[in-house]
Amino acid sequence: MRRKKKFLLPYILFAVLIFVIAVNLFLYFKPPKIQNQNILNVEISGFEIINVSNVSKEENNTFRPTEIIVNCSKDEDCDWIIVNCCREDLGAQWQCLNKNSYIDCQSKLVLCPNISVPKPKEECKCINNICRGQILIVAE
Repeated sequence: MRRKKKFLLPYILFAVLIFVIAVNLFLYFKPPKIQNQNILNVEISGFEIINVSNVSKEENNTFRPTEIIVNCSKDEDCDWIIVNCCREDLGAQWQCLNKNSYIDCQSKLVLCPNISVPKPKEECKCINNICRGQILIVAE
């Protein structure tokens, strides 16, 4: 009887090995379960992570790409625009751009420092058909 158990042991070990390999292959080729992204707002030692999208990755969503326009024809075409998707009180990065510029903040995760960066006091004007920030000169 003892001899029979030793004889079956290699077959049992081989069957267990085949089972483990099959489970690993199944898990490797199984598509991951993707859940909806929700607004994420977590403060970690002075930084805030903001995700402004609320879409399912399973859907085939396309986002309008970022379009930065610096050309202009008059001063009214230009304005200060936040280009890093952070709020003024969370480290906004400002650039003098055409008002028709579009910054895609929906398809990315943004890390914002927890500092206040208000809108620049300089003028944002159209100079030589390009939007540029200019220091205000106050006459006394």
